[in-house]
Amino acid sequence: MSASLSVPFATCRVLFSLMRRPLNRPMMAGFMAWFAVLCLPAAVHAAAAVPDDINTALNQGQSVDVIVEYEASDVDKEATAARSPKDRFETTAITTLRATRYAAIKKGVDTALARADITLLQDYSHLPMAFKRVHSAAALQSLLSQPRIKAIYANKALHHVSVPANFSLIAQPVTHAVGYDGSGSTVAVLDDGIDYTNSAFGGCTAPGTPSTCQVSVSNNFGSGTTDTSHGTNVSAIVLGVAPAAKIAMLNVFSGTLASTSNIISAMNWAVSHRSSYNIVAINMSLGDGSQHTSACSSGNPYLTPTNSAIGAGIIVVAAAGNDAYSNAMGLPACTPGIVSVGAVYADNYNTGYTWGNNLCTDYSTAPDKIACFSDSASFMTLWAPGALITAAGITEGGTSQASPHVAGAVAMLRAAFPSDSLNTTLNRLTTSRTQITDARNGLTKPRLDLEAAARPANDNFSAAITLSGNSGSASGTNLLGTTESGEPLVLANASGHTVWWTWTAPASGQVSLDTHGSPFDTLLTVYTGNTVATLQPIAWNNDDGSSNHNSGLLFEAVSGTTYRFAVDGVNSAQGSIALHWSLNTSAQANLAVTGISGPSNPTTGSPVSYTIGVSNSGPQTATNVRLTLTLPDGVSLQDSNLSCQGNTGQVVCAMGDLASGASNTLIVSLLWNTTGTQSLSASVSSDLPDSNSANNTVNVPIVVTSDGGAADTPTLPQWAAMLLGGLLLLYMARLQSQRQGR
Repeated sequence: MSASLSVPFATCRVLFSLMRRPLNRPMMAGFMAWFAVLCLPAAVHAAAAVPDDINTALNQGQSVDVIVEYEASDVDKEATAARSPKDRFETTAITTLRATRYAAIKKGVDTALARADITLLQDYSHLPMAFKRVHSAAALQSLLSQPRIKAIYANKALHHVSVPANFSLIAQPVTHAVGYDGSGSTVAVLDDGIDYTNSAFGGCTAPGTPSTCQVSVSNNFGSGTTDTSHGTNVSAIVLGVAPAAKIAMLNVFSGTLASTSNIISAMNWAVSHRSSYNIVAINMSLGDGSQHTSACSSGNPYLTPTNSAIGAGIIVVAAAGNDAYSNAMGLPACTPGIVSVGAVYADNYNTGYTWGNNLCTDYSTAPDKIACFSDSASFMTLWAPGALITAAGITEGGTSQASPHVAGAVAMLRAAFPSDSLNTTLNRLTTSRTQITDARNGLTKPRLDLEAAARPANDNFSAAITLSGNSGSASGTNLLGTTESGEPLVLANASGHTVWWTWTAPASGQVSLDTHGSPFDTLLTVYTGNTVATLQPIAWNNDDGSSNHNSGLLFEAVSGTTYRFAVDGVNSAQGSIALHWSLNTSAQANLAVTGISGPSNPTTGSPVSYTIGVSNSGPQTATNVRLTLTLPDGVSLQDSNLSCQGNTGQVVCAMGDLASGASNTLIVSLLWNTTGTQSLSASVSSDLPDSNSANNTVNVPIVVTSDGGAADTPTLPQWAAMLLGGLLLLYMARLQSQRQGR
């Protein structure tokens, strides 16, 4: 139904007229704030829907505690406008701006109401929400009539979603081995408290004490409970996944139940203290058992706090629920934006299990088998181990145990990849080598896989990071990188940790590319080609003599050509990568053939040696230097000290790169087979333009004679020589016989 406006139109008209007068800035700002609070929402306001149980209680004369949400879309627009495109999430300045604007909105509504039968129980400073006690139906109607009231929610009670670890299933040992441990990140755990003296948390004597203590905060938002085993187990699971992370325990329970108001209060605390503790995730291993068959956008008190957390850079994770639903989840897991987590078995326990009060029975268990109690739905996010997880010496099972696996994964990923957007982190969470199909509904969802999630963003050729400009630097890592099928093998290095960048030359010139500053032995390769199968290496380097055996190379780029830069580690080396490139569009070299030395009067039939010198007077290093010999007819190459292509006619020998001021020598062995005056020619070239081509070629005359006149001496065929030899032997034998006869 429509509601009457509490602010008369005449009042808004007066405020508007005052704003049009010449005023100093403070007065103008004040009028604008009141106009925005009281008048702007009026044209679109309609009374918020009220849950039936609230109306029933008020009509029976009872006071009701409600959660009030204020209309603050104008604040959202202001915050969006103030956010820099380079910010991955809202800065502290913007969250402070929001808190200031929310306070003004709430004050404006309270001033307009001025009712004693509406009591403020809890303000949520960084949310457009408050927890109030309404004492009468008239008070509620008065509240609903305010243009700034968006929604009224019941203060429902939620419960644990455990049903009274093995981290290798999710590849946690692999990520921990490369140093991905969540260091510097904090997870806010909304649960029933924590035994921070448990050895799992670093020997705490109090939250934050001593320095080894991994429980930074332990705050109560409810009246508390004497049994903290659930929260202790959940918190220890988070640290099992991210061993160097911290826990902020926000106890939202009063006995065995947690009220919506306390949960929202804890979420508000996490948003307001995000920067103080670097809170990257909120874990909620709790639920109300409701059955939502689609994402619950309307009438959901957790939607705005979730969006506020995401805006502040916090990922919200919740247990899917333990009601054995195959097409639904409860609150808060069904909330859009929340990462919802179902449960699979972590291991084979060689026995069947009946869960809950005969809720369901698993007659067999195995790793990655879906636990029968786990809720599942098309809008659930992923699976994680949740059945029989031991942490902090406590063994429990439920989606309560699956959820902190994912919250810990968020802590690990945000610490390992701090420049990632939240969407990138979410994509990593659902990147998995294991996809599990729920036989109850045929839906397939990924199971948390830390090794796959933590791979470099540019691990695959198709995901290469694009570089641009004539020069620049890029950073990255090849930790947990892989080698794709068909990837070329360079310098016989089968390391298998290749990562990729792509760069299109904005102009032609010489490119300098290196990995200087990387803390490990790198292999750097430049390719052309649009697919892995068509890659052609054009330059590569293993060790350029710099520290840590880093790589450096030069190549000649052609304008408009796309080049692929691949960085790998030698002998499986891994680490952070520093990549630098620079294009010199005016690079030149001055190559010269300094001379050809060797016999000028060779004879035919025997190889002779010649030495050809090459120099570069710069100013740049000449890349891909080639020395071309032009051999006369009847001359062939027998051997050389460099790699040469061909052995007659034009022979091209590779001399590599030649720095400015450097020289190199080619030594060849030539066989001359034709007599007479001939010419031996040597010409040098490279990828760079040459400032003086006149000295690139040298020709020397060669006079070839026969091999010592041997051609004038008659020779016998082989058969004649053998016959002559036989006759000589016969003659000598006869002569010997005659001597003996005397």
